[in-house]
Amino acid sequence: MALTGCTAPPAPEHGAGTIIGQATNIALSHHAGTRVLAFDAGNVLWVLPVAGGQARRLTEDAEDATWPSFFPDGKRIAFQSFRNGVYDIASVDVVSGAVERLTRGPQYDVDPCVSPDGSRVAYVSDAGGTSAVWLLDRADGRPRPLVGTDDERAYRAPTWHPDGQRIAYVAGDSAVEVLHLATGDRKVLHTAPAGQSFRGTSYGPSGDLAYVLVDGPRSTLFRNGTALSAAAEEVAPLPPAWLSGDELAYGADGEIRRRRTGDRDFVAIPFSAALAAPGSPPEIRRPIALPEQSALRGIVGPALSPDASTVCFRALNALWLLRLGGAAEKIVDDGYSNADPSWAPDGRSIVYSSDRGGVANLWRHTIGEGCEPLTDLPDGAFVPSVDPSGDRIAFQDEAGTTSVLDLTTSEIRELVPAGDYPGKPSWSPDGRYVAMTVTRPASERDTAGYNDIMVVDVETGNSTIQSIAPHRSIATRNGDGPLWSPDGKSLIAVVDSLVHRVPVDRDGTITGPPTPLSELVADSVSVSASGDVLFLSLGKVVIVGGKQYTPPITCRQRKPPPSATIRAGALWDGHSDGYRENVDIKIENGFITAIDHARPDVTPTVDASTKCVIPGLIDVHNHWHFRGRQWGSRQGPLWLAYGVTTSRSPGDPAYQMLETRESIHSGAAVGPRFLGSGEPLDGTRNSFAFMRTVSSEEQLARELQRVIALDYNVVKSYQRLPVTLERSLVKQLRAQGIPVVSHYLYPAVATGLNGMEHTGGGNRLGYSRTLSAAGGRTAEDTIRLLSSSDMWVSSTLLFANEMFVDSPDLVEDRRTKVLFPWWEYERLKEKVRQAAGPGNELNRAWTRGDVDLLLRVHRAGGLVVAGTDAPLDDIGISIHQNLRAMVKHGFSAVDALRTATSNAAVALGAEGELGCLRAGARADLLIIDGDPLREIRDTARIERVFVDAQEYDVAGLLAPFENLPDCRGARPQPYAPQTCCRRGN
Repeated sequence: MALTGCTAPPAPEHGAGTIIGQATNIALSHHAGTRVLAFDAGNVLWVLPVAGGQARRLTEDAEDATWPSFFPDGKRIAFQSFRNGVYDIASVDVVSGAVERLTRGPQYDVDPCVSPDGSRVAYVSDAGGTSAVWLLDRADGRPRPLVGTDDERAYRAPTWHPDGQRIAYVAGDSAVEVLHLATGDRKVLHTAPAGQSFRGTSYGPSGDLAYVLVDGPRSTLFRNGTALSAAAEEVAPLPPAWLSGDELAYGADGEIRRRRTGDRDFVAIPFSAALAAPGSPPEIRRPIALPEQSALRGIVGPALSPDASTVCFRALNALWLLRLGGAAEKIVDDGYSNADPSWAPDGRSIVYSSDRGGVANLWRHTIGEGCEPLTDLPDGAFVPSVDPSGDRIAFQDEAGTTSVLDLTTSEIRELVPAGDYPGKPSWSPDGRYVAMTVTRPASERDTAGYNDIMVVDVETGNSTIQSIAPHRSIATRNGDGPLWSPDGKSLIAVVDSLVHRVPVDRDGTITGPPTPLSELVADSVSVSASGDVLFLSLGKVVIVGGKQYTPPITCRQRKPPPSATIRAGALWDGHSDGYRENVDIKIENGFITAIDHARPDVTPTVDASTKCVIPGLIDVHNHWHFRGRQWGSRQGPLWLAYGVTTSRSPGDPAYQMLETRESIHSGAAVGPRFLGSGEPLDGTRNSFAFMRTVSSEEQLARELQRVIALDYNVVKSYQRLPVTLERSLVKQLRAQGIPVVSHYLYPAVATGLNGMEHTGGGNRLGYSRTLSAAGGRTAEDTIRLLSSSDMWVSSTLLFANEMFVDSPDLVEDRRTKVLFPWWEYERLKEKVRQAAGPGNELNRAWTRGDVDLLLRVHRAGGLVVAGTDAPLDDIGISIHQNLRAMVKHGFSAVDALRTATSNAAVALGAEGELGCLRAGARADLLIIDGDPLREIRDTARIERVFVDAQEYDVAGLLAPFENLPDCRGARPQPYAPQTCCRRGN
């Protein structure tokens, strides 16, 4: 469904704001009668004389307008608009700027092209769940599909032949086809060589066809099979515009260029366009540490007992029992990861997952007696769900395969193959069916989609997937249902952050719309044997129609270690260009009180007189719980072992984030200081298991309640939150001092966002507006906007696996071999093998392009900070891969280190407190056997780590995992290279 409640302030007047003369990935249209070009820089439509000059703005920022196509009279331009949170085809009056919607609905309608007579518009739509070419007849306003509804190909870029009877388009990336409208005949015009793909197509006035062919980091403009653009050019993968029968205008390398057939050189068409001025982002006022003591809020995986008297949950790195209205009792507390409890139907025992044996497996805790292992599987066993008889347990392995364990025979049977992070299984009352949340892509072209319900017949293995309601999603695939009611007549799930009941037949078939059971903000549902529904609301346990309970548990900050003096042979303070030599660092209550020249009459507590001491590293962008269950208790020690003393997540399941933050703060778990966020806020579609769809202003208000009540350190507006809602989000969080980040640069910079996460992150368009789609090049507008605003940009060099070829030490390091789960280590080795192979050209080009953007922003005075996006990159070692790649491609070692220390501290609102060594700063520091200011690889040669003066030596961090059983041998899911940030839709 489209978003509701969207309003927008007026666009800035022409001439105000930031003037740009370049833009990335420009789509063009030309009107021959007026000799005017339309183009879409910054997701704004502009018109420009073919000779160039000052562009005139047609659409406001909130329209989010791209892909222009002139009507033949030159008075209107069709385009795709994201104003309402889905892509509609719209048109804009060239004189007045008035916008008319041509299509509406929950589907994405994109890539419009107006017919030669103006009576029809061809476009691509995913209505009905397929990517297909559609036709809108303006006379009756009725759209109809033309081609693609009966296959599984992604369609793109329809273009009209000048005779008005034929349409060409890209089908499945590998073919350019033409459709004859009268006969329905289809013909393949061009086939791409293996590994290459077609993009924007455009018919010329004489019937010649232009298109773009992408080959790795290269893209080339073709006319009728003949290359036009030069090898050094990178052409935007979007429709060019015909200026005449022999001349084309196209976007390339940030410019609008024109070129005639046979010409050796292009001619740039100069333009200037006035974007809105940078907005004022929220001033960061979030403390980087929790209070010395506070009420517990990090309640994870609450499971209501069959008699509804007790809740079992994870908190402070342990499993607890809470007697509702009574006391809380810790039942499993061994320092390992114990999670996701499920009650046996008799209420006497609880099945859960624990990695105390090295790999997470199923254990059973019998109340009053103790624990026993149930499985010993090399691929792990997670999120258990006990069936109504108590004889079977559904669970998932590390890759997302769902299986069933029969406790009476010990037989394990696969039920559903590995999937994209499905939700926890739930049994029907008769034990015949298992339901879980799965993701369903919107179409072959758009991998984002909806969190739907899969119901599996346990006896036959047959399964069905159904939406909880048309174009709506279960909130997340992380504890938000569906759960069967005991009478089998409904499923319970969280939708739009409210608990809902969904009527179903015995086999789980949905028979009616969902209805809310409570108006309270909801997460993590559970159901008792008598039908009581429990959920979490803003840190409290709630029974629908009953009471709210605050667990009587206090989170207390661990006591700081005794005062100490660390003697450093060389100290880098996080700011200076060089070292101070032979100094004593005095520490009290976790803070540095003084740094003085070493005195011979003082005996240091820690003698690092032959070592180098630097600030602890800060990773401003990772997702601790993206694969948190799979990494388990290894993750915190791994971050520390590689020198990360502060870790920030811009997106995680909210209560898992809270639990990790509280566990580390209290000393119940080992790890770096953890700053976090809940689920990123997305639009009506999402992709990752912990994204949260937002469909209206009313729902956004609920999301803000959660943000404020659970004290997020940052909020991420992901790929599909429209500009109007993003503005509302930033405005309301400004009063709270909570920063907001996203993948976008403009209009995010005008809205007032604090940071751009990634150099060119995933985009609802399917391509970036800051990096070119093939080689990852950056136009000057990106540098100007970032360097002239208060936005930071994080590094997240996901594609820098070339660094493993340059120096494989991190792969062979003992820290990696011990602390990586075996399946993650196997994937790491495969990544290294691919990096050394001939197919790594694209990753190398993207890494060069990434660092070029970062370096130019840095040199222009912008703020560059280190972030890894782990575990999409490798936990622990990726911070060093980022630093090494930056140095390889132009940063000095000291400037690279600043991105992970003093610069990063600014992005956390902790300048002077973190990322530096000075009096008054927190005692976060590393003792290194090397010289990182001369050789960046030495940054990884860490011997000891201090967080708030708490000392960890590397051997001690590895010790709990050194002598665990060797579980290797099974085949992991194959390593899949990351491409989500560049190419997709």
